[in-house]
Amino acid sequence: MPRWLMLITLVALGSAQSDPVTLVIVNGQVYTADGRGTVAQAVAVRGNRIAAVGTTAEIRALAGEKTTVVDARGGSVLPGFQDSHVHFLSGGLSLDEANLLDASTFEEAMRTIRDFAAKRPERPWVAGRGWYYAVFPGSLPTRQQLDEAVPDRPAYMECYDGHTGWANTRALTLAGITRDTPDPKNGEIVRDKTGEPTGVLKESATDLVTKLMPKPSRDDRLRALRAAMREANRFGLTSVHNASGSAAEFELYDALRRSGEMTVRVSSALNIDPGFSDADAARFDAVRRKYADDPWFRARAV
Repeated sequence: MPRWLMLITLVALGSAQSDPVTLVIVNGQVYTADGRGTVAQAVAVRGNRIAAVGTTAEIRALAGEKTTVVDARGGSVLPGFQDSHVHFLSGGLSLDEANLLDASTFEEAMRTIRDFAAKRPERPWVAGRGWYYAVFPGSLPTRQQLDEAVPDRPAYMECYDGHTGWANTRALTLAGITRDTPDPKNGEIVRDKTGEPTGVLKESATDLVTKLMPKPSRDDRLRALRAAMREANRFGLTSVHNASGSAAEFELYDALRRSGEMTVRVSSALNIDPGFSDADAARFDAVRRKYADDPWFRARAV
């Protein structure tokens, strides 16, 4: 953890006032979030509840034999940050893909893909995420460019916004996408002046390729959620609003909650698909009741 940053992830569900103070943080710059900009030196925690803020001397006096005492050494102590819109599972899975978010030029993007593919020769597909439109001439990449970076197997790169995909020729061939393939509903197969697919797929057209890619196992998805939590904590996030999910995905969060592995509080939404029915609504309501109001994981929206 950086010296300048310490995070408090607490909820107002703490123990009784007579219980001993469990954590004391002293010698810090404690931002109290009281609406007045008050900064204190120290904070005491009892269970999952902030018990007191004050001077280092005042808060040290609350510590007992079993209290954990942390010296902030002048660093900032902040309430945990909350992210209002994430896709936690897919984001966690993408941490094990080629990361194009830092590629600000075409050359950097191509080098990132080549290096990633070279380090993972055992993978049947090369997947990546995060490319920016502005990196490519004309704002869109081509299958020939991705063929150059990954000539030996299918490859697919998702754009940073999640709405556009970039496939190489092998991936298009596996998906049966040709000049004669019609655009799917709510999607577009981008074509060149001759009518040939360029490798760019928009919106629902991305499903033509992604449905063929290897599906992560349950263990893969659990590892992805653990990785996502570590990444979130690294940036000071202690709570997130997951913008999409399913009952099967919720079971993964619940498994981590029951095993005591949750380090991020997750409030999640269920996806509504076209054709949503009364039976679907009843099923959603059952999921909502099952994950009603646990402090670590809860179903709160659709």
